[in-house]
Amino acid sequence: MVDFTIRSYFPDTHDSNTSSVEKYKNFFGDVVNRTAKLVARWQASGFVHGVLNTDNMSILGLTIDYGPFGFLDRFDPDHIPNTSDPDGRYCFKKQPEICLWNLLKFAEVLDPL
Repeated sequence: MVDFTIRSYFPDTHDSNTSSVEKYKNFFGDVVNRTAKLVARWQASGFVHGVLNTDNMSILGLTIDYGPFGFLDRFDPDHIPNTSDPDGRYCFKKQPEICLWNLLKFAEVLDPL
């Protein structure tokens, strides 16, 4: 499945001379870069996703599964658009941290490869 994904969506990640280990490292690096750019755009525009579970992230750097999203009307780093998140796990200021955590979970999945 990973090889199919790389061939289909990350063709620049490898060539015929790239080892499997390097191919998967490059793939993960691309996913990290795309995620970082996505989160930077969210933070710059005041977008709050609301529910950043690992299954609500895209390896392509796309915003998916909007759920209870929102935008900041004024700067409030603790803004929570999701009423089922009283502790603020997915509040505006924590989005970069949560996305990093999600990427670390993704790395754990790729590690055996």
